[in-house]
Amino acid sequence: MKKFNLILVALALFTASGAAVAQTKPGKGSFGTEVQFNPFDQNGKTFQLDGLKFRYFLTDNDALRLKVGFGFDSEKYKPDDDEDDFVKGKAADFSVDLGYERHFNVAKRLDLYAGAQIGIYKHFASAKSEWTGDNGNGQMETIKTEYKNYIPGEGDNDYSDRAYFGVAASVFTGLDFYIYKGLYIGTELGLYIKSHKTNKAELKISGLKTQEMNDSDRYTSCKFDIEPTLRLGWTF
Repeated sequence: MKKFNLILVALALFTASGAAVAQTKPGKGSFGTEVQFNPFDQNGKTFQLDGLKFRYFLTDNDALRLKVGFGFDSEKYKPDDDEDDFVKGKAADFSVDLGYERHFNVAKRLDLYAGAQIGIYKHFASAKSEWTGDNGNGQMETIKTEYKNYIPGEGDNDYSDRAYFGVAASVFTGLDFYIYKGLYIGTELGLYIKSHKTNKAELKISGLKTQEMNDSDRYTSCKFDIEPTLRLGWTF
């Protein structure tokens, strides 16, 4: 809620400082592009680009939307304090959503909309480690380990992260504030239903046979959410 209040304060400041500036709202045939980014703290990261969105207005009030989301993260840690090896893990996200928006002209600079969308999403996770030591025969040996579709956990945890694929559907409402001509900022909230299944995990150690983990799980969630992002777009 604190993040949402910051967005509302920003809208109020733009209103007070630019009351005399002309703006243009979208109409039939208008096309819009939008970037979504998070300027707030996220586990030590204060800025992250979260995705892109495209709009095409079929009429003055009806629009189709295509939303592409993405993200990437990496980590490096020691799985055991007594070991000298490090695990390097990488995770990434990609999603595509197609939806419909109905727009309502509520004020000179404000555009309210509501709609629904469906989509797919994919989470990637993998890791590698390398250890060099005495193989027991007085010789130094390097052992390489690859973790496919998962990142191993620290200590006794088997998984720190798992790769998965899923589908999603949502209904939403949002608010766009037009700063100058087609330039706007906004926010969005919605009710989301998601279901995904984890991918098969594999463990590959140099010199040994690949081990497959067949413990795939399916998860379904439903939540009401205010996106902690700022949306900056241009309609022309």
